[in-house]
Amino acid sequence: MIEIALNSAAVISLYCAISWCLKHKTATDIDEASLIPFADDPEVARRVEQATGKTINAVQMSEQSREPDRYTLEL
Repeated sequence: MIEIALNSAAVISLYCAISWCLKHKTATDIDEASLIPFADDPEVARRVEQATGKTINAVQMSEQSREPDRYTLEL
């Protein structure tokens, strides 16, 4: 019986914590956050924009302006 009470308390605590964290977020903020994984690949970003109709604020970098990776060794 105590296990059920502890599990219920854990679920209620998780729900309250998530609700508190998202309390000040608007629907626009949540939509933008859901599109972040597609922002770094322009081709995928275009496909997602066409499929959903939502614009993705992606930063596109040219290959010349891109800094070399920190751990890449060019021989």
